[in-house]
Amino acid sequence: MTQKLDKKAPGPWYREPWFWMVMAPLILVVIVSLTMVSIAVRYADDVVSDTYYKDSRMYHYSAEQDQRARALNLAGMLLFSPEDKTVTFDLRGDIEYPEKLLLTLSHPVEADLDEHVVLEQLSIGRYRGQFKAPMQHRWYLLVMPELDPEHFRDANWRLKGEINFNVGNGVPLKPIEQ
Repeated sequence: MTQKLDKKAPGPWYREPWFWMVMAPLILVVIVSLTMVSIAVRYADDVVSDTYYKDSRMYHYSAEQDQRARALNLAGMLLFSPEDKTVTFDLRGDIEYPEKLLLTLSHPVEADLDEHVVLEQLSIGRYRGQFKAPMQHRWYLLVMPELDPEHFRDANWRLKGEINFNVGNGVPLKPIEQ
């Protein structure tokens, strides 16, 4: 009694169901991991400054700028116009008004959205500039006579404020109280 064994030749490896049962979850984990890493790198939080140590060491210079602004009785009012994307700044104080000022709009979370706007003098104490930043949510504002944002520590004085465009388009600026 001879029994005939009917054996087929094994097929290629990629047609084996056991191969796919073992490898499919591993391949899926690699794809999901690479996707998560790319999302984490692309949309990283910019909440903490990269130069926090240097900034904290230089804090007293910023305090001096605020003290000088208080001594000069400086204050101002910023008004944003959504129609033509202009910003008007009315400055008052005991100073010789510079021809240009620098307005820095800093987004609280996304550093890529930060913008620097040069405000040009229209009349004594009145300035105007153009901006591109979206007029929505909250922004930190800084006005100073130094036109180079990299050398903001060299400015004689500064005025700071915060605006929430969901509430209004105008905000007063003043020196920071200690």
